[in-house]
Amino acid sequence: MNRRRFLHHSAWLAAGAIAAPALFSSCKKTNLFESESFSGEVIVVGAGIAGLYAAELLIQQGVNVRIIESTNRWGGRMRSLPNITNDRLNIEQRTVQGQFSALYDLLINKNVSLQEPPLQELFYFNGRLNTPQEATQNTFFLEMLNVIAGFNNYSGADISALDYYNALNMSENTTHIFNVLTGQVHGTSSDHISGVGLAKQHHVWTAGDKKFRVSTEAIERACANAFARAINTITYDTSIASIDYTQSKINITSSTGEAWTCDKVLVTVPLDVLKNGSIAFTPSLGDKQIQALSRISIDHSYCALMKLDTPQWPLGTTRIYGSGIVQCFDVNDDGWIYAEASGTQADTISSIFGETLDIFKNQLDNILPGAAAHIIEGYVQQWNGNRSFDAPGIGNSRATLAESIGEKLYFAGEATHTGGHHGTLHGAMETGWRAVYQMLEKSAS
Repeated sequence: MNRRRFLHHSAWLAAGAIAAPALFSSCKKTNLFESESFSGEVIVVGAGIAGLYAAELLIQQGVNVRIIESTNRWGGRMRSLPNITNDRLNIEQRTVQGQFSALYDLLINKNVSLQEPPLQELFYFNGRLNTPQEATQNTFFLEMLNVIAGFNNYSGADISALDYYNALNMSENTTHIFNVLTGQVHGTSSDHISGVGLAKQHHVWTAGDKKFRVSTEAIERACANAFARAINTITYDTSIASIDYTQSKINITSSTGEAWTCDKVLVTVPLDVLKNGSIAFTPSLGDKQIQALSRISIDHSYCALMKLDTPQWPLGTTRIYGSGIVQCFDVNDDGWIYAEASGTQADTISSIFGETLDIFKNQLDNILPGAAAHIIEGYVQQWNGNRSFDAPGIGNSRATLAESIGEKLYFAGEATHTGGHHGTLHGAMETGWRAVYQMLEKSAS
């Protein structure tokens, strides 16, 4: 992979790689197994894309399924700004990366138009915005790109990407761009993510390198169609407090005392929910699962969507790299901006007194003086946990968390992906497929 392809190998959203079962294609066989004997009930905790996909597959296999969701809507973190009004969902553009994916298959099957827009980026350094042609005339910029490309084959110490960058005595003028391309695109910052982890993700990534733009509304509409049966099983506004799998039947209790029993349970809640102990397991998770949870990292983030009355950038621009706290702005010709700050940058925002949206506006003004005066509306969302990433020392923790316990307790969600697609919607989908296979494999045999 050349360095230019690597730069956009990771995006704010990516697509999947594992071959999808019959859910999206009539030419694939109807069942995961030719013979299926499991006739019990499965409860899926969490109505994100992993839980929905798994539930739909189970229903397809004739299994009785119930989904329990803590919020008042399905989709989980599929939408970056969950409280945004529905008429803005079509504005919020997402990047789907990977032509060999369950998500790509789903969208194509549901007749969603996927565009491959040309990338036109601006890079702020040395006090001004630079076109790619101007940036590549700068020696420090080229050296920074070479360091990023070097992570494709990195085999050095398991240190953070930023520590490695600094050890090479690289220029500070392009550190912010390095931070976006190695950290922010993974929901963290370059001082938190592992250089070894970046190399591993590159080598095991199989989703393909094509990139497509699609609205969040189109993704949700396609999922609503594809997962209709699963969505009909959801119990909303119900947080699970405990899961007791000591008996032949599993006992699940909500925070308000509601109770259910089932034969198997699939936990698909976000990693930060598992890490904070919101769900009590009986018996408690084993030492290796607890250690795995502690080693898989997740940072909090701020996301902002802003509308300008007139674009303050050249028409055709798709992304602007800034140099302050907020270092990446995705833009379009209609005057919309999507910005995200994660990891150390999000920590800095949290420490600043005042309205978060004002911080984003000020950061925009730093690279486009006067642009904030053109903002006519804006929205901000804070995620206590964005998406998982490989920090130094993660080892095989994802594989450990992906293991089932006692043929009763199963886990899915992007953090349990072992093939490089963690932190992505398609990775979450793939883990739903894997968990269903784990559940039904022994029954079929």
